[in-house]
Amino acid sequence: MMRFSWRMKRAFFYLFTFFLPILASCTQDAYDKGEGRYSQMVAEMADGYTNGDAKIVSFVTDDDERLTVVEPFTSKLAPKADTVYRAVFFFNRTDRGAEVITVNRVGVVRPHVIDTLKTDPVRLESVWLAKSRRYLNVSVYLMLGATDDASALQTVGCHRDTLMANADGTSTLRLVFYHDQGGVPQYYSSRSYASIPLGAVDADSVQLTINTYDGPVVKRFYVR
Repeated sequence: MMRFSWRMKRAFFYLFTFFLPILASCTQDAYDKGEGRYSQMVAEMADGYTNGDAKIVSFVTDDDERLTVVEPFTSKLAPKADTVYRAVFFFNRTDRGAEVITVNRVGVVRPHVIDTLKTDPVRLESVWLAKSRRYLNVSVYLMLGATDDASALQTVGCHRDTLMANADGTSTLRLVFYHDQGGVPQYYSSRSYASIPLGAVDADSVQLTINTYDGPVVKRFYVR
């Protein structure tokens, strides 16, 4: 099963979250006046491309905009050469391309049939369709906590359910957001992002069901 997982031990662990610690180093005066390096910074979900040296050299945003990286760089989030990685890019636009400040990884969860479906609740922030219609993006808050249990493992994924024929002649593919709390304690929440690829979806629309602490939430999007 294609999924991304987190293991909690005694210390804080890294999540695929939307945060930017590097901003702490910028001065308040420069930022407030719009004079700092980050005053024009934008953040975009995108597919990043590495070259033969495993450097990120370009990325394509969810708006289908291709940008060249002014200063190609290596990242632990993209360790392989000639590969595509999903990430949030924080960057400034320049005449030469994108001046990338930092990147944060986004988990990619491909729809497939999961035999044992887990739908432990999450706190849903948002679900949106990329303008390119290549991805359905999900932002959730997961409950976390430290534990000495080495078997505690939290997992998310995407279950491919049934293909539904609608009365108007269109079709809808039902998807279910998979979430297994996996014994991880629920002491605090942290935001995390996932992208569901839609390239293999042979339907007019997709319907995603996410189990939240307030009950199931159903979202439907036309993908063609």
